[in-house]
Amino acid sequence: MTRARLVGAGAAALLAISVAGCSGDDAADPASTTTTTEASSAGALPPAGALDLEPIYGAALADLGLQLTDRGGLIDRSDGGYEPSASGHHLALYVEPIGDRTVAEYINGIRDVAVVFGDVFERWPSLASFDVCQEPVEDDGDPTTEPLPVTQIEATREQASTFDWATTSVADIVRASREEPPGIILRVSTELINDPAFEAVVEEAT
Repeated sequence: MTRARLVGAGAAALLAISVAGCSGDDAADPASTTTTTEASSAGALPPAGALDLEPIYGAALADLGLQLTDRGGLIDRSDGGYEPSASGHHLALYVEPIGDRTVAEYINGIRDVAVVFGDVFERWPSLASFDVCQEPVEDDGDPTTEPLPVTQIEATREQASTFDWATTSVADIVRASREEPPGIILRVSTELINDPAFEAVVEEAT
Protein backbone atom coordinates (compact mmCIF):
# COMPACT_ATOMS: atom_id res chain seq x y z
CA MET A 1 0.00 0.00 0.00
CA THR A 2 1.69 3.18 -1.16
CA ARG A 3 0.80 6.83 -1.02
CA ALA A 4 0.10 6.85 -4.76
CA ARG A 5 -2.61 4.20 -4.40
CA LEU A 6 -4.45 5.93 -1.58
CA VAL A 7 -7.38 8.20 -2.25
CA GLY A 8 -9.36 10.51 -0.01
CA ALA A 9 -11.75 9.06 2.53
CA GLY A 10 -15.23 8.73 1.06
CA ALA A 11 -18.68 8.97 2.61
CA ALA A 12 -20.09 5.74 4.01
CA ALA A 13 -23.23 5.13 6.03
CA LEU A 14 -21.70 2.61 8.41
CA LEU A 15 -18.79 4.65 9.69
CA ALA A 16 -17.98 8.24 10.53
CA ILE A 17 -16.02 8.92 7.33
CA SER A 18 -14.99 12.28 5.90
CA VAL A 19 -12.87 13.67 3.11
CA ALA A 20 -10.76 15.69 5.51
CA GLY A 21 -7.19 14.87 6.38
CA CYS A 22 -6.07 14.16 9.89
CA SER A 23 -7.60 17.04 11.91
CA GLY A 24 -5.88 19.81 9.99
CA ASP A 25 -3.38 20.65 7.31
CA ASP A 26 -0.66 22.36 9.31
CA ALA A 27 1.69 20.92 11.90
CA ALA A 28 2.63 22.64 15.10
CA ASP A 29 6.09 24.14 14.71
CA PRO A 30 7.93 23.99 18.03
CA ALA A 31 10.40 26.61 16.81
CA SER A 32 7.69 29.18 16.13
CA THR A 33 5.17 28.29 18.83
CA THR A 34 5.04 30.50 21.89
CA THR A 35 5.22 28.38 25.01
CA THR A 36 2.62 28.90 27.68
CA THR A 37 4.69 28.77 30.85
CA GLU A 38 1.78 28.06 33.15
CA ALA A 39 0.59 25.04 31.17
CA SER A 40 4.09 23.67 30.68
CA SER A 41 5.19 24.01 34.29
CA ALA A 42 2.01 22.45 35.61
CA GLY A 43 2.33 19.47 33.28
CA ALA A 44 -1.38 19.77 32.56
CA LEU A 45 -0.79 19.67 28.81
CA PRO A 46 1.64 17.68 26.66
CA PRO A 47 4.55 19.37 24.89
CA ALA A 48 3.56 21.50 21.91
CA GLY A 49 5.60 19.56 19.34
CA ALA A 50 4.69 16.03 18.27
CA LEU A 51 8.28 14.76 18.29
CA ASP A 52 8.62 15.86 21.92
CA LEU A 53 6.50 12.79 22.69
CA GLU A 54 9.03 10.43 21.12
CA PRO A 55 10.73 9.62 24.49
CA ILE A 56 7.35 8.57 25.89
CA TYR A 57 5.77 6.68 23.00
CA GLY A 58 8.57 5.99 20.52
CA ALA A 59 9.47 2.50 21.72
CA ALA A 60 5.87 1.27 21.81
CA LEU A 61 5.26 2.63 18.31
CA ALA A 62 8.47 1.03 17.03
CA ASP A 63 7.16 -2.33 18.25
CA LEU A 64 4.23 -1.77 15.89
CA GLY A 65 6.51 -0.79 13.01
CA LEU A 66 5.54 2.87 13.30
CA GLN A 67 7.11 6.18 14.22
CA LEU A 68 5.87 9.68 15.02
CA THR A 69 6.16 12.33 12.32
CA ASP A 70 7.04 15.95 12.96
CA ARG A 71 3.55 17.06 11.96
CA GLY A 72 0.89 17.66 14.55
CA GLY A 73 1.15 18.59 18.19
CA LEU A 74 -1.07 20.72 20.39
CA ILE A 75 -3.91 22.46 18.59
CA ASP A 76 -6.31 25.21 19.63
CA ARG A 77 -9.74 24.34 18.21
CA SER A 78 -11.72 26.95 20.12
CA ASP A 79 -14.33 28.96 18.20
CA GLY A 80 -14.16 26.48 15.35
CA GLY A 81 -10.52 27.24 14.60
CA TYR A 82 -7.51 24.98 14.13
CA GLU A 83 -4.32 26.71 15.20
CA PRO A 84 -1.07 25.21 16.54
CA SER A 85 -0.74 26.43 20.12
CA ALA A 86 1.19 25.38 23.21
CA SER A 87 -1.96 26.12 25.19
CA GLY A 88 -4.26 24.16 22.88
CA HIS A 89 -6.37 21.40 24.39
CA HIS A 90 -6.44 19.06 21.38
CA LEU A 91 -3.51 16.76 20.55
CA ALA A 92 -3.14 15.81 16.88
CA LEU A 93 -0.62 13.10 16.01
CA TYR A 94 0.56 11.37 12.84
CA VAL A 95 2.35 8.03 12.75
CA GLU A 96 4.02 6.57 9.67
CA PRO A 97 5.34 3.10 8.85
CA ILE A 98 9.03 2.45 9.36
CA GLY A 99 8.95 -0.06 6.47
CA ASP A 100 6.31 -1.80 4.38
CA ARG A 101 2.84 -2.17 5.88
CA THR A 102 0.04 -4.57 5.01
CA VAL A 103 -3.69 -3.96 5.02
CA ALA A 104 -4.02 -6.23 8.06
CA GLU A 105 -1.44 -4.14 9.92
CA TYR A 106 -3.33 -0.96 9.13
CA ILE A 107 -6.57 -2.52 10.37
CA ASN A 108 -4.98 -3.85 13.56
CA GLY A 109 -3.23 -0.50 13.93
CA ILE A 110 -6.57 1.24 14.46
CA ARG A 111 -6.75 -0.42 17.84
CA ASP A 112 -3.03 -0.85 18.53
CA VAL A 113 -2.20 2.84 18.03
CA ALA A 114 -5.14 3.83 20.22
CA VAL A 115 -3.72 1.58 22.93
CA VAL A 116 -0.32 3.27 22.71
CA PHE A 117 -1.87 6.69 23.27
CA GLY A 118 -4.61 5.45 25.57
CA ASP A 119 -3.08 7.18 28.60
CA VAL A 120 -2.98 10.73 27.19
CA PHE A 121 -5.92 11.95 29.26
CA GLU A 122 -4.59 10.41 32.46
CA ARG A 123 -1.13 11.78 31.75
CA TRP A 124 -2.29 15.33 30.90
CA PRO A 125 -5.41 16.38 32.85
CA SER A 126 -6.11 19.54 30.82
CA LEU A 127 -6.19 17.72 27.48
CA ALA A 128 -9.73 17.70 26.10
CA SER A 129 -9.39 15.58 22.94
CA PHE A 130 -6.89 13.87 20.68
CA ASP A 131 -6.64 12.24 17.29
CA VAL A 132 -4.06 10.04 15.66
CA CYS A 133 -3.63 9.19 11.98
CA GLN A 134 -1.89 6.24 10.40
CA GLU A 135 -0.17 7.53 7.29
CA PRO A 136 0.62 5.55 4.13
CA VAL A 137 3.97 4.06 3.25
CA GLU A 138 6.32 6.62 1.71
CA ASP A 139 6.74 6.51 -2.05
CA ASP A 140 8.82 8.44 -4.57
CA GLY A 141 6.21 11.15 -5.13
CA ASP A 142 6.46 14.84 -4.29
CA PRO A 143 8.02 14.95 -0.80
CA THR A 144 6.36 18.33 -0.14
CA THR A 145 2.87 16.86 -0.55
CA GLU A 146 1.26 15.74 2.67
CA PRO A 147 -0.17 12.22 2.33
CA LEU A 148 -3.80 11.45 2.94
CA PRO A 149 -4.20 9.28 6.04
CA VAL A 150 -5.19 5.64 5.88
CA THR A 151 -6.98 5.73 9.25
CA GLN A 152 -7.85 8.28 11.91
CA ILE A 153 -9.24 7.88 15.40
CA GLU A 154 -10.50 10.95 17.22
CA ALA A 155 -11.85 10.96 20.77
CA THR A 156 -12.78 13.35 23.51
CA ARG A 157 -11.84 12.68 27.10
CA GLU A 158 -15.40 11.49 27.77
CA GLN A 159 -15.46 9.16 24.76
CA ALA A 160 -12.09 7.62 25.57
CA SER A 161 -13.16 6.94 29.16
CA THR A 162 -15.75 4.42 27.92
CA PHE A 163 -13.08 2.14 26.42
CA ASP A 164 -10.93 -0.45 28.15
CA TRP A 165 -8.09 -0.28 25.66
CA ALA A 166 -6.56 -3.51 27.00
CA THR A 167 -9.59 -5.51 25.81
CA THR A 168 -11.08 -3.34 23.05
CA SER A 169 -11.05 -4.79 19.52
CA VAL A 170 -11.14 -3.05 16.16
CA ALA A 171 -14.73 -4.24 15.79
CA ASP A 172 -15.58 -2.55 19.10
CA ILE A 173 -14.18 0.73 17.76
CA VAL A 174 -16.13 0.36 14.52
CA ARG A 175 -19.30 -0.40 16.48
CA ALA A 176 -18.83 2.63 18.72
CA SER A 177 -18.27 4.87 15.68
CA ARG A 178 -21.70 3.86 14.38
CA GLU A 179 -23.56 4.88 17.51
CA GLU A 180 -25.71 7.99 17.58
CA PRO A 181 -24.07 10.14 18.75
CA PRO A 182 -20.77 8.41 17.91
CA GLY A 183 -18.91 6.86 20.83
CA ILE A 184 -15.70 7.62 18.95
CA ILE A 185 -14.82 9.06 15.54
CA LEU A 186 -13.26 6.65 13.05
CA ARG A 187 -12.23 7.70 9.55
CA VAL A 188 -10.64 5.40 6.98
CA SER A 189 -9.49 5.78 3.39
CA THR A 190 -11.69 4.64 0.54
CA GLU A 191 -9.15 1.98 -0.37
CA LEU A 192 -9.26 0.49 3.11
CA ILE A 193 -13.02 0.67 3.58
CA ASN A 194 -13.48 -1.25 0.32
CA ASP A 195 -10.94 -3.92 1.23
CA PRO A 196 -12.50 -7.34 2.04
CA ALA A 197 -10.51 -7.56 5.28
CA PHE A 198 -11.99 -4.32 6.57
CA GLU A 199 -15.44 -5.25 5.30
CA ALA A 200 -15.16 -8.36 7.47
CA VAL A 201 -14.46 -6.18 10.52
CA VAL A 202 -17.52 -4.06 9.75
CA GLU A 203 -19.60 -7.22 9.44
CA GLU A 204 -18.28 -8.42 12.80
CA ALA A 205 -19.19 -5.07 14.35
CA THR A 206 -22.69 -5.39 12.93
